[in-house]
Amino acid sequence: MIQRFSPHNHTEYSNIRLLDATNKLEGLVKRGIEIGLAGLAITDHESLAGSVKICQLQKKYPDFKIAIGNEIYLTDTREKNQKYYHFILIAKDAIGFKQLRELSSIAWMNSYTDRGLERVPTLKSDLKRIVGREPGHLIATTACIGGELSGRTLAMLKARKQGDKATEVDNYNKIVAFVKFLDEVFND
Repeated sequence: MIQRFSPHNHTEYSNIRLLDATNKLEGLVKRGIEIGLAGLAITDHESLAGSVKICQLQKKYPDFKIAIGNEIYLTDTREKNQKYYHFILIAKDAIGFKQLRELSSIAWMNSYTDRGLERVPTLKSDLKRIVGREPGHLIATTACIGGELSGRTLAMLKARKQGDKATEVDNYNKIVAFVKFLDEVFND
């Protein structure tokens, strides 16, 4: 039997800026074990607050892998009124966890209010700089429908359906540029 690992999970620690999840960390781990998962990653919204508890739970449940991750908001700039694209980073090891902490610290130190919410974007340039120093220690994945890849893909398909060739091509080119950026940063 192939065991599944769940790479995108939120807990009560995602509620720092907005109400997002009611899952308690240990309850989520117990449920994962109950349904037969090999493990899961905790990827709270721009929060590593559960990491101490994750380490404690890993000792308590040694046969169940609990990875530390972060769902960041990946942007090109810190300008207001922009799209804050969701993006998942998961630490493979201690160096990856250090990279997560550094990225999160930079994002929080540069946070600002936009449209009634505190925003904590991670700049693509910061991601490239920090991961580029020691690549290979993070797993990266587009998060959800709020990610740049999925958002631009939907916009491209909508434009195609509407016969808007210019918008279709623009989104296609932005998808290609984003994938090239990820390849350059993560080289994997």
